[in-house]
Amino acid sequence: MRRLIASLTIATAVLAVPAVVSAQEESQSTAMRANRGFRFGFGPQLLIPSDGGPLGGGLVLDGRYGIKAGPTVLAPGGRLGGYLLSSRFIGTAMPTFRITLPVGPFAPYIVGGVGGGWLSNKSEGGVAFLGGGGLMIHFGRVFAIGAEATYETITGTEYKAFGIGPSIHIGG
Repeated sequence: MRRLIASLTIATAVLAVPAVVSAQEESQSTAMRANRGFRFGFGPQLLIPSDGGPLGGGLVLDGRYGIKAGPTVLAPGGRLGGYLLSSRFIGTAMPTFRITLPVGPFAPYIVGGVGGGWLSNKSEGGVAFLGGGGLMIHFGRVFAIGAEATYETITGTEYKAFGIGPSIHIGG
C-alpha cells in the first residue's frame, strides 16, 4: 500500500509540474513574455555631438536573446549602428548586454556594449563604448514601440555623441 501511495504521489507531482509552469507563464506580464527568447529591433537615431557640433542621424539594428532571471530579463545580444555626422560616416558593431525590468506592458531597460567603431573621411577606428536605456511598450508578444537614449564614443577619435530615437521591436 505504501508503494502505491508513493507511486501516486510521484506521478501526481510529475504531472502537475507542466500545469504549474503553464499557470506561471500565463500570469507573467505582456512585457515579460515579449522580452524572453529571440528579439529583433531597429530604429532611427538622432545624434547630438557632445562638443556642440551639428546634429547627425542614422539607423540602429539590434538582436538579443532574453533569459528570465527573477523579475528581470537578462539579454546578451549584438548591435549594428550606421550614422552620418558632420559629413562623416560612422559605423559601430558590438556585442551588448541588456537588463529589462518588465511591469505590465511596460519594459524599462538599460543597455551597454563594447565593440569596434570606424569613421570615414580621414579613416579612423577604435574601441566603441555604448551605454544607455529606454522604455518599450508591448502590444502582445510580437510588437512593441518605445524610445531609447544612449551615449556612444569611439576611442582614438573625436566621436562622442548622445543618441535619442524611437525603437520598434518585432519578434515572436
